[in-house]
Amino acid sequence: MTGQRGFSLLEAIVALALLASVGMALLSWLNGSLISLRRVQDTVAAQAAARNALAWLETVNPMEKPEGETDLGEWRIRWRADVIEPPSEGAGYPNGISLFDVGLYDTQVWLERDGRIVEQFTLRQVGYHKVRQQQTF
Repeated sequence: MTGQRGFSLLEAIVALALLASVGMALLSWLNGSLISLRRVQDTVAAQAAARNALAWLETVNPMEKPEGETDLGEWRIRWRADVIEPPSEGAGYPNGISLFDVGLYDTQVWLERDGRIVEQFTLRQVGYHKVRQQQTF
């Protein structure tokens, strides 16, 4: 019997083909995982921006500024408020009329990043306008 030394050419080709197919499958799986990770990061960033936009829009009175836009870092917030209940006299405590007229608004909010809309939602807000001075007795 003669001893065989090393691999034959056919065995080397089969081994390389197996190694290449396993490597391609591994790289494909890794690429899919990285794409999923990027989507998750984008979603988390959009949710954080939406929370910041909500906090900022709490300072906006839709009766006095029914539409506008502002920049918060890399995000642009645009909004437009539509009247649901027209402004009317508010009720004073414990009775009487309030110092303010109040109305109910649906505010459409768009969050943009790099010139494209990333998030859109509707916010219901109360608008107010001071129409009387407090009378002291």
